[in-house]
Amino acid sequence: MEIVTGVHQLRIPFPESIDRFTNAYVIEGNRGSILVDCGWDSSEAIWAFREELRAERLSFEEINWVVVTHLHPDHIGLAAKLRELCGAKVIMHHSDAELIQSRYVEYSELTAATETMLRAEGVPEDEVCEMRDATAWAAQFVTPMEPDVLVEDGDTVSNGTFQMEVMHTPGHTPGHICLYDPRKRRLFCGDAVLFETVPHIGAHPQSGADPIQEYKESLEYLGQKSVSFVFPGHGPVFNSLVIRTEEIQRLLQARQHQILDVLEDGLKTTYDVACALPWRIDGTDKSYADLSPRERKAGICEVAAWLTHLRGMGRIAPLQQGGKTVYMVK
Repeated sequence: MEIVTGVHQLRIPFPESIDRFTNAYVIEGNRGSILVDCGWDSSEAIWAFREELRAERLSFEEINWVVVTHLHPDHIGLAAKLRELCGAKVIMHHSDAELIQSRYVEYSELTAATETMLRAEGVPEDEVCEMRDATAWAAQFVTPMEPDVLVEDGDTVSNGTFQMEVMHTPGHTPGHICLYDPRKRRLFCGDAVLFETVPHIGAHPQSGADPIQEYKESLEYLGQKSVSFVFPGHGPVFNSLVIRTEEIQRLLQARQHQILDVLEDGLKTTYDVACALPWRIDGTDKSYADLSPRERKAGICEVAAWLTHLRGMGRIAPLQQGGKTVYMVK
């Protein structure tokens, strides 16, 4: 679908799903096209990509640059195959690029470190094993590769017609980036800002030191830009960036209060807090017990991120009890 002149949205399906998609965007220019994100590496995804291009009267050969906003499989998965098909250069921020090898190629150390973290957060052994297996499932849908171009905040990606400013917006991942067109006031934001949900922010062996704080600062940074259209990695395109970032900030504040309320009841591990919190998955309210193993792992990582953030704020204190870390409100 051509959203605005020269910008086409391609909806790339998730593996084994008929109702979940990654939004990829083709930005046409007089020196070729920029592709922002690309979806999972699956037979359904590559076929959908081909059909979406045909429907827009575009071709693989027109794509000269593939900008990967972050290293999650639904955004980086097809990058290697598209580079082969298009002859395009793959562009990423170095902070995510340096994690590809340990995440998708030699991932035994990452798996072990994640299991150690989950146990330390109080997760029972049977759930640790379920979470490990559920996470490993995603790796089959990524063809690992090394990016051709590493970018920093303030760099420019250009196709002749459009000059796109790189914005480093960590939180969702350490090297998450957005592309901003100051002339047309368009923002291609990956998973930094979504219209229908709050992006997942979690603490784990590949996250930043305080991903919640990083994400809050990224929202402030994005809010400084004058934007007419926001092109997110999932969900609808929208034009109310400031309203949405302020809404997300309010939702983050509400989540912080929920976690502090749980901790007011006594000493708790990360796992205890996760079990006590309400969860909302794809628009449905659930308890922790109702979550899938992959969703549970994401939940544990989210709570771990919040507890790290609250420790940094001086609101809570960690204590060692029975080989596990428990937390207390100060």
